[in-house]
Amino acid sequence: MSTRRERERRKKLKRIRNAISAAFCVLVLLLVLGIVNLLTGVLEKHLPIIDGNGDYTISILEKLSGDKEEKEPDKKGLTVCIDAGHGGKDNGSDYKNRYEKDDTLALALAVQSYLQEKDVNVIMTRSDDTFLKLSERCDIANEAEADYYVSLHRNTGEGYGVETWVYSGANEETMGLAGNIQQGLAGVGVQRDRDVKKGTQKSSSKDYYVNSHSHMPSCIIEMGFMNNAKDNQLFDDNKEAYAAAIGDAIIATYETYHGDGTGGNTEADTSIGDTTTGDIDTDGTSGSTEDSTATEDTKNVGEVITNQQIANVEALDGTCQNWGQGVNFDEENRPIGVVSYQEKYGDYQANFIGADEKKIYLTFDEGYEYGCTPQILDTLKEKGVKATFFVTEPYAKAQPELVQRMIDEGHEIGNHSVTHPSEGLPSQSLEQQKNEVMENHQYIKDNFGYDMHLFRFPAGKFSDQSLAVVNNCNYKSVFWSFAYKDYDVNNQPGESEALQKLKDRMHPGAIYLLHAESTTNTAILGRFIDAAQVAGYEVVAFQ
Repeated sequence: MSTRRERERRKKLKRIRNAISAAFCVLVLLLVLGIVNLLTGVLEKHLPIIDGNGDYTISILEKLSGDKEEKEPDKKGLTVCIDAGHGGKDNGSDYKNRYEKDDTLALALAVQSYLQEKDVNVIMTRSDDTFLKLSERCDIANEAEADYYVSLHRNTGEGYGVETWVYSGANEETMGLAGNIQQGLAGVGVQRDRDVKKGTQKSSSKDYYVNSHSHMPSCIIEMGFMNNAKDNQLFDDNKEAYAAAIGDAIIATYETYHGDGTGGNTEADTSIGDTTTGDIDTDGTSGSTEDSTATEDTKNVGEVITNQQIANVEALDGTCQNWGQGVNFDEENRPIGVVSYQEKYGDYQANFIGADEKKIYLTFDEGYEYGCTPQILDTLKEKGVKATFFVTEPYAKAQPELVQRMIDEGHEIGNHSVTHPSEGLPSQSLEQQKNEVMENHQYIKDNFGYDMHLFRFPAGKFSDQSLAVVNNCNYKSVFWSFAYKDYDVNNQPGESEALQKLKDRMHPGAIYLLHAESTTNTAILGRFIDAAQVAGYEVVAFQ
């Protein structure tokens, strides 16, 4: 009996020991799991984590320095994606064993090198002979959150020269980028400036893939025709200069739209004179700076000129071009594009820069009055300086007292068209273009007894045909060699920065385009005139 009770007692003790052992194991397991979880949390907070691409996404130094917020690192400065068109199995265009993919890569590498020397972040879609789908190229730019996407290509076919393509619905910054690039390349020297174009060759309402699928301002540059010997020679001889022009244009555009608010930097200022690129009056008037030098305070009847007439205007090129002085400068601080265009279009009585090296020509555009013109006239009178005021017919009708004062005080009155067509004179028929000039001419003559002879193209847009039309109306066409972002009445540039910009860009024969609605221009005008005179220039109007 006692033996059985002893066996039962031992069994009971064994069950108790097993229960205690099981509970202990559970406790140990829970303790181990807790320690593992704790260590995992510590590691996540204090060690760098590597993503699927092998990139470190969290900095251990950042965590140990006490920054407890997990955030994306800030992108610093300008980032550009340079795309060398074609590559690998895709040769692109070819001509006599010359392949587009090779030319585009050579230029892309040169642009990369130039931009990196300027401390610009450069993303390359390819740096060797690699094939990439169009979607892959856009993904590279989009994932890098690049500020701009520039795709390099070359043409073949019946044609010659350089052109730039943008999205059909391109915004102001995109047009500014493309316009700056196109002007920069033209300044270096191209066989033909084929201008900035929207859409595709087949339709202006359709778009090339990379322009429609990139998330940032983008453009496609067609660097000449491969089956044209002159285009090839220019490409080979000017590769480095073209790369620099593209790089400077990119930097200048970024400074204009993302810089200090003054419309660019003093190293590479650029203004593009069309309705989408930024050099536009808020009243819808824009364009070039005109030179007009009045000879006497008593002059109030204008001047009549007789130009040699150009025959067969219809046969001339009607392609619309957008003017902007570009971002490259020669040893005299003159924009290279200005000098080039003066030589190219001088026979049309077109003026992009003045001939007198000791003068700076001061001009103002007038579309709507914002109360600035009276003070501008007061300053000019105080300084004894004459200027040119380009007026539209609606402005002359709305502000007859101011126009008369300009005339009475010896300033030049220039013709800025009747309706200021936003798409430029080349968008109209030849007869309509003539009417834009002559109807305003007749109104000013009938109401003020003044014969105008200086014309500023609306939006800075012109063609060979329109230059000939203006010439045959016995007018001089006047463009500019300096302009800046001064036209937005609600976002005026700072006075000190703007004044420095005006002083930094002084050069022999400079034609300054200033907008009369600018409160900044009104405030700094006297100081700029003083600075120009100290520098040895006479500030005058263009005649």
